[in-house]
Amino acid sequence: MELPAPPAAGLRMKLGQVQSNLRAWRPFDWVLFWGLVPAVLLLVYALPQGIRDEYLILNTLYPWRLQTWFLSSYTHSQLYPHLLGNLAFYFVTLLMIFAFESDRRRFSLIASLSFCVVPFISSLLTVILWGAFGANTTGQGFSAINGAFLAYAMFIMVVWGLQEILPVFDHPESFPGGRTHLRFSQVLLAFMVMLVMVMGLLTGLFTVAGGSVTNGIAHFGGYVTSLLVLFILDASTAKRRYFDTILGVSIFIGTVAYLYYLILIVQLVRGS
Repeated sequence: MELPAPPAAGLRMKLGQVQSNLRAWRPFDWVLFWGLVPAVLLLVYALPQGIRDEYLILNTLYPWRLQTWFLSSYTHSQLYPHLLGNLAFYFVTLLMIFAFESDRRRFSLIASLSFCVVPFISSLLTVILWGAFGANTTGQGFSAINGAFLAYAMFIMVVWGLQEILPVFDHPESFPGGRTHLRFSQVLLAFMVMLVMVMGLLTGLFTVAGGSVTNGIAHFGGYVTSLLVLFILDASTAKRRYFDTILGVSIFIGTVAYLYYLILIVQLVRGS
């Protein structure tokens, strides 16, 4: 009979995994994600404001300027706190992903989704919502992509931390500690997964900052798109039935709750 590793040994093993993950990334990955992406954002910021206004910034008054649906996610008109704040957030989430991720295929998929698809999704949601408001707005910034990376970081942190025990939830007969321990662990895991979705709801709040309103629907759109793709990918490959079930239910409940939040906002704006 094998005895479980003592806590100190388990911690050393986890730290060893982090070190192994960080060393496994290619120099190309470090240059591309840590160097080229920030450089692009800074170069776009250096363009004349007139060019940004005309060709890069999303304006719901001119939705046919389709290039702005993509380019607005890489555009900033304010160095601090908008651009530098987004870069700082990006570096933190990217470090979490580099430290906890070992599946390069999953990373390539989510990174491609975040950089290439999320900008269009966030812009579409922005146009639809402001159409419901009966008003116009402009949108720019890296926050929707940051939202997608945040969802990825939250997901991979849970999966990395519990990777040894997640499959056991699908086999109650082999769960150590008896039925009471199993039920408690199931509730605890469900709570952790729910917190991942709660984080997405928090990113989707509309708040006033620096005289402007944060585009909550773009942030939430990026977050939930990334999390939904991660759920589909995990359910089709990892076969962790209990974990994927509570993740899918959490995404559904969170999305419904956010839609209700948006309905209230639309009613408030149109009634004012």
